[in-house]
Amino acid sequence: MRPPAIVAAASSFLFLIIAISGCEPLERDALLVFKEGIMKDSAGLLSSWQRGGHDQLQDCCQWRGVRCHNRTGHVIKLHLRNDHGDVRTALVGEIGQSLISLEHLKYLDISMNNLTGKTGRLPEFLGSFRSLRYLNLSGTMFSGLVPPQLGNLLNLRYLDLSGMEPFLYTGNVSWLVHLSKLQYLNLNGVNLSTALDWAHALNMVPSLKVLSLSSCSLQSANQSLPLINFRQLEMLDLSNNDFHHPAESSWIWNLTSLKYLNLSSTSMYGDIPNALGNMLSLQVFDFSLNDHKDSMGMSILKSGNMGIMKVNLNNLCNLEVLDLDCRLEYGDITEIFESLPQCSPNKLKEVHLAGNNLTGMLPNWIGKLTSLVTLDLFNNNITGEVPSEIGKLTHLTSLYLHFNNLHGVITEKHFSHLASLKSIYLCYNRLKIVMDPQWLPPFRLEKAYFASIGMGPSFPTWLQSQVDIIALAMNDAGINDTFPDWFSTTFSKAKILEIPDNQIGGELPTNMENMSLENLYMNSNQITGQIPRMPRNLLLLDISKNHITGPVPQSICELQELHGLDLSNNLIEGEFPQCSGMSRASFFRASNNRFSGNFPSFLQSWTELTVLDLSWNKFSGSLPTWIGNFKKLEILRLKHNMFSGNIPVSITKLPNLSHLDLASNSISGDLPLHLSNLTGMVTKQYYTRENEDRLSGCDYKSLVSMKGQELEYNEENVTVVTIDLSSNLLTGPIPEDIVSLVGLINLNLSRNYLSGNIPYRIGAMQSLESLDLSKNKLYGEIPQSLSDLTYLSFLNLSYNNFTGRIPSGTQLCTLYDQNQHLYDGNDGLCGAPLQKSCPRNDVSRNPGGPDIGPFTIGVVLGFMAGLWMVFYALLFKKSWRVVYFCLLDKIYDEACVMAIAGWERLTGRTSTRLRMSQVSWYSDSDQSDE
Repeated sequence: MRPPAIVAAASSFLFLIIAISGCEPLERDALLVFKEGIMKDSAGLLSSWQRGGHDQLQDCCQWRGVRCHNRTGHVIKLHLRNDHGDVRTALVGEIGQSLISLEHLKYLDISMNNLTGKTGRLPEFLGSFRSLRYLNLSGTMFSGLVPPQLGNLLNLRYLDLSGMEPFLYTGNVSWLVHLSKLQYLNLNGVNLSTALDWAHALNMVPSLKVLSLSSCSLQSANQSLPLINFRQLEMLDLSNNDFHHPAESSWIWNLTSLKYLNLSSTSMYGDIPNALGNMLSLQVFDFSLNDHKDSMGMSILKSGNMGIMKVNLNNLCNLEVLDLDCRLEYGDITEIFESLPQCSPNKLKEVHLAGNNLTGMLPNWIGKLTSLVTLDLFNNNITGEVPSEIGKLTHLTSLYLHFNNLHGVITEKHFSHLASLKSIYLCYNRLKIVMDPQWLPPFRLEKAYFASIGMGPSFPTWLQSQVDIIALAMNDAGINDTFPDWFSTTFSKAKILEIPDNQIGGELPTNMENMSLENLYMNSNQITGQIPRMPRNLLLLDISKNHITGPVPQSICELQELHGLDLSNNLIEGEFPQCSGMSRASFFRASNNRFSGNFPSFLQSWTELTVLDLSWNKFSGSLPTWIGNFKKLEILRLKHNMFSGNIPVSITKLPNLSHLDLASNSISGDLPLHLSNLTGMVTKQYYTRENEDRLSGCDYKSLVSMKGQELEYNEENVTVVTIDLSSNLLTGPIPEDIVSLVGLINLNLSRNYLSGNIPYRIGAMQSLESLDLSKNKLYGEIPQSLSDLTYLSFLNLSYNNFTGRIPSGTQLCTLYDQNQHLYDGNDGLCGAPLQKSCPRNDVSRNPGGPDIGPFTIGVVLGFMAGLWMVFYALLFKKSWRVVYFCLLDKIYDEACVMAIAGWERLTGRTSTRLRMSQVSWYSDSDQSDE
């Protein structure tokens, strides 16, 4: 045997050789081949992977993302995760089979990259890394079948295939049974809809501690599992699956070792099981239905999967998070709070009970929940006052009490020890905040929503200390004051400021250009003065319904990122500056001001517009032809200006237009053809808007001339599909293809000089509720199809030149009962419901058919004249009469002979009656000629 000293020396020498040589050449070459398969490396992740100059090979163990074994030099770890999670920094290419040479690889993380290659498939050879313990392929966007060869990774402890929804799928998860050492499994987004045995297969992996199967299209979680092997399972996420069965029937409640359980949006229904109270290790329980959010980011979902809270959680001393948003059908808030853990010290940090129809009053002992960080009771029916004991929650950071029926006064006592408070939502209750002017809050708020909460009449001075505010809403807060001088500096970090519907007067704050504002709502106040220089980061500016004067400053054009601008209902005058660079704006409202000049030419570059309202101003000139470039435009309101010229034909190139109002101008010429191209009016769109991405202002109301009056509509909730061209100088006929706009609710063409007939297929416009064609020069009969408009509730055809009988129909009779002047000024009309009877020779034409014009009458008269000339000649010219009847005799004789011959061939007999009839007829005709 060799002496120990020699062995030690040999080992040291071997280690020195390895340290000098670095990684194995075969493995280094494999990594360089892998790099050759990478087509894009924007972040330079593989920039250090080089062969070296002058034939010198670099040590791959020193390359970024590569780690080798200290003694053997073999590559054991490859960490190439795209930590930024941005597609722009991701590796693009493929995982080449060269990596198989890394036989000693234990750790492989290539997550958040795009290494799908040409096939897009998850490589089967990944199952060859027998030493692998950690495999993270999340977010790599592979598609197709999950290769069952992954079951060969017998040493695997960690497997993450998440974030590839909906591309990866597997119908059989039995390969997971072989991974007896697996502790972490994340298949979020992998389609397992046909893997009915998923629960049984995973139950055979007792080493599992974390199991995440969110959004996997799983069908049920009530399989029969007589023996539960998940003894070490601590975290279970089955959220966003389709478990359409009672919650109580699931085996999940037997997993008493769980610390984290997420069953949100799983479609399980019914009451929350009593077995939940036995899960003593539970720290986080999420059984919510948080699929939809309101404008403030809060859940508003209501579902048929709700039940009641009958379980007692008093013994769950480890519970930190309880989320039952939108899960309960009803309940008493006091009883629910009494069922919460009563342990001391209490570990409960988050309570989410939003949208549950809860009633009752908040308990005074709420201050005992000393660890509480978040309290969310949004959108319930909780009554009573807010207990002042809530001010004892020293760790509270988020308080959501909005949309309840709370009342009373909030004082300093409610906030006395809330030093950690960052977000407070009290809006839409019957509360009033009254603070001592000298009071200094212990907190530094970031989000504060006080809409419809009394805070006035003075501007709250305690807000001056809230220099970290990001979002502040004080809608309808009863403030009757001017902006304080500290406004711009205190709220310099604010992104959102909403202070509409108050009585704030004076000028807008100074130094606003230094603020970080993105959304600013100052509408519906009494603000005066001119528009100051605004913050350059503004995305939305609404200062409508004030008393702002003067011209729009040139500085407004510096708002290059602006998405929406509302200046309506002010006293602004002059021409709008040329702001051609603001090309991202989606709405622009300037109605009810004193603007002048031609149609603003700078709008030509605002091709993202969905709403354009210049109504009630002094704009003049003609409408530009490039108005057809607004392909996204939905609402165009130019009424009550001085526009002239024709309606551009290009206006029919606006496929999304659903609201067109050009009333009360001096527009002339014919109505444009091809109105059927306005496909936004083809479908009925009298709907509630749900597109949250559209920045369309705050509570904007517009007037629509409809049903004989000016009706006000809240544009944020309802779109009236309308065409209003009334009170102009339009001539010519109404185009026939207007009847294709079957989604149109209001059509107003009154007070023009239109001529011709009403389109006879007007009954096809089944959505029409209001039709006004009065005070034109239309003529002809009223189409019978008009009575087919079952939704029509207003009709005015007065003061035209209509003639003939009024169409019958219950609908038209009802309309006449409501407005007995709808036919006034049409002297040629007759019949019910008018007192004027129609002439006896008045014959109604085919209902809905075309009118008989002069050409048709001429043809009829010519035909009658021709017949009369023939009859006249036969009556007074005997020679013509003899020739005519002889011709008839000859024709009859030949016909009779042919008939007799045919009869004889069929029957074999001679027809005596036919012969006698023939002779008799000849005798009579001879006598008549004499």
